[in-house]
Amino acid sequence: MHNFAEKYVKILDICKKFAGNLVNEHGNMPRRGVVPRFSDLEVIALSITAECLSIDSENYLLTKK
Repeated sequence: MHNFAEKYVKILDICKKFAGNLVNEHGNMPRRGVVPRFSDLEVIALSITAECLSIDSENYLLTKK
């Protein structure tokens, strides 16, 4: 699973570069309310990484360590 983590970090970096000034310092779209622990960019990067590795099931993804 370390391969997944490496790919996730690379994709997250690409997402941060692509988002530029559209997100705040936490990686979230600007909005009022509580700051979530898992940023918008992290959710997007996780989804892209899972698709790249042909992991279609979120349950399967979250059970892997």
